[in-house]
Amino acid sequence: MTTGPTILIAGLGDLGGVCLELLARERWPGRIVAGSRHLARTGARVNLARLGAMAQGYRPSIEAVSLDLDDEDATAELLDRLSPDIVLTTAARQSWWTPEQLPPAPRAKLAAAGFGVWLPIHLVLSLKLMRAVRAAGSATRVLIAPFPDVANCVLARLGLEPTAGVGNLDEIVPKIASLAAARLGVAVDAVDVSLVAHHALETHVFEPTAGPMPPYFLRIVYAGTDVTGTVDGDALLRHPYPLPPGPAIHFLTSGSAVRLMRALVDADTRLHAPGPEGLPGGYPVLAGPGGVRVAPIDGLSREAAIDINERSHAFDGIEAIEADGTVVFRPEPAGIMARELGYRCDRLPPSEIAPRADELLTRFRAYADRYGNGVD
Repeated sequence: MTTGPTILIAGLGDLGGVCLELLARERWPGRIVAGSRHLARTGARVNLARLGAMAQGYRPSIEAVSLDLDDEDATAELLDRLSPDIVLTTAARQSWWTPEQLPPAPRAKLAAAGFGVWLPIHLVLSLKLMRAVRAAGSATRVLIAPFPDVANCVLARLGLEPTAGVGNLDEIVPKIASLAAARLGVAVDAVDVSLVAHHALETHVFEPTAGPMPPYFLRIVYAGTDVTGTVDGDALLRHPYPLPPGPAIHFLTSGSAVRLMRALVDADTRLHAPGPEGLPGGYPVLAGPGGVRVAPIDGLSREAAIDINERSHAFDGIEAIEADGTVVFRPEPAGIMARELGYRCDRLPPSEIAPRADELLTRFRAYADRYGNGVD
């Protein structure tokens, strides 16, 4: 009989698969359940994770279930049956890196539109999951992987606030801590980093880029002293730190996700996470059994931190998120998508999230086919 928390991974694509492998090598989970529409494929991934973990001396309890987030009633029934302590959803209509597989010319044209215009395909399944959570009356903690800096804000304005997101700014913090520790000649665990930043910042911090950077707040502390200026924290943030392209970065995101999940069932831990409390962008947080909340930052008010991230939306192509959850896109990115894909979306009301996701995916697939680059 297993003890410990039950964790449900909703979606077992590239990111979900890596999360499964890392969780299988942790000793604190009780029961790990992986769910997707493709039960046979999910079962094979579960078998691989189980055997790989056993080969390293772990004995995880893992199982596969059929999970179709489009079927909200069935999802609610599954949640009621499993009673998971934590749900991590990695499910989206299309992976974030799929457009990067296009030939250089069309890839560059779509990249100029930014990431925000793809919101419907990243938000729709999270929306359906949160509606199922509400229908089930579940008290599970829900962590959102697809675009939580924006998705969680929209969901919160619909009364469907998830616990937090994973990754994004928390993928930048280890880089800063590592470089700062090396510059100071101290152990990395002795360096404390506080970062307020949006998803839009991430494209600027691992490879050199042109153009203005989104706003952010950075503080680096060592031995109780603010050393941000001493180590030139702004330069460290911009310092090249090449990472492999595509889904290989999922190991970084998954490491962040597993640490956050562990905190939710352990004790209050100071971490970083995007989309806590349904807020835009990412913040230092206190994560524990009581949930995830924004942590106080000396010298920066909560209101100022939120303002940094609201102003950063524009760098992902988003003008505003209105009180009812409607997302307003900036004219330039919307125009690029209209010219390239024939997809025109200036405003995204919540009622149009699902049909817009279908339209965008259909038009992108036709676009990819024109360049001999069909997508799944």
